[in-house]
Amino acid sequence: MKTKDKIKSNKGITLIALVITIIVLLILAAVTINALSGDNGILKRAKDAKEQTNEKNQEEMGKLDDYKSTIDQYVDGTTGGGSGANFTNIDTAKSNPAGTVPAGSTVVEADANKGIVIKDKNNNEWVWIEVPKDTVFSELTIDTTGELTDQNYEDIKNKMISYAQTYREGAKKQGCNWIDEWYAIDESTLITASTSNLTDAQKALTNGCGLTYYEYKTAYEKMLKSTYTYGGFWIGRYEGGIEGSITDLTKARTDHTDIIIGTSPKAICQEDVIPYNYVTCSEAQSLANEMTPNSNYTSSLMFGIQWDLVCKYLEVKSTLQTADINSNSSTWGNYHNVTITISSDKAKQTIDNGSSWTAITGTKPASNVLLTTGASEETNKMNIYDFAGNEWEWALEHATSISNYPCSFRGSSYDSSGYEYPASHRGSFSTTYASSYIGFRPTLYVN
Repeated sequence: MKTKDKIKSNKGITLIALVITIIVLLILAAVTINALSGDNGILKRAKDAKEQTNEKNQEEMGKLDDYKSTIDQYVDGTTGGGSGANFTNIDTAKSNPAGTVPAGSTVVEADANKGIVIKDKNNNEWVWIEVPKDTVFSELTIDTTGELTDQNYEDIKNKMISYAQTYREGAKKQGCNWIDEWYAIDESTLITASTSNLTDAQKALTNGCGLTYYEYKTAYEKMLKSTYTYGGFWIGRYEGGIEGSITDLTKARTDHTDIIIGTSPKAICQEDVIPYNYVTCSEAQSLANEMTPNSNYTSSLMFGIQWDLVCKYLEVKSTLQTADINSNSSTWGNYHNVTITISSDKAKQTIDNGSSWTAITGTKPASNVLLTTGASEETNKMNIYDFAGNEWEWALEHATSISNYPCSFRGSSYDSSGYEYPASHRGSFSTTYASSYIGFRPTLYVN
């Protein structure tokens, strides 16, 4: 073969090889791209793996937080938390508040004869309401270390209702033996836990009492179990107040504006605070729920039976008589027609439903005056302030008498001219009602 022919032959082989190489490379590129970006590609699987890792990390962090809270619950120390809390004049076999003290709390008052008070890590103050196990839950033997049955919960509830029966209807308004049950508004129709054929969408509504169907059921059962186990529960020493309002009077609410958790001021339970009013029942529940010191506890509005039990507790432990709680509470509450001696040097008042707040000393006149929390020792019974008068207080109780007014409130207010309702009183408003006359008081119990 001639040299020229050899060169042509070599060139041909080179071009064919090049074309084949390019085709192979294109095939490999296509396979690689598909392996990287396909529905089950490497990039997609890497993204899914990252998301799963993040979810697991968040889950683990949540578990670690829960473990830390649980460990903290049983750590003794100067904080007074958990089993480190020591109380006097109390039979722990009947009522055991020490077993329910949140970690990081301090004991403000240890004497059960005066009213046990703790301050949690957020500086909110709570009073222990004794529900003596030997008196209230006699003949009940329920193992609370495991899951309780529906009958267990029913038995506990019925025992509590029987014990507080004197205060079940609320004076001056008969037929108010209302019930603790979930309710909401479906368009314009009132639905309750007893409504037949509830849909999942209906059960998810929170525009009534502020909880979904299952949230209400869970919270109520936790409250029943905790009260039975420990012989009591905690309630706010003061009415719910507006965070920052002790020094900043512009925090006061002068009308209803929607509450947005995370944006609106938090609710606190401290002395000398402007009451958190102009809130609907569902908004009050959201604010109360935010007050829990850690994930081992539930904070919420008080259920109706809890309010009744507070009334019974005051009858048993304080100098008050049944009539002082069930008929006329004007001797120990801020009502429009009574004078009150102001005790706190930081007390403030409003005579225009919250538009302006000013300092008050001496004596509150017999007129419509709303006071800051704990303004007078005359309203202090067993270390609970303003349980009668000052503000009506929302409760997680369904008012069954009028369908348009399902939201229950308890007690009375500073502006109830002609209607000096006692501390046990039950009243009701609509799901959208909010005014200067109505606020709330939180409760706290172990999950």
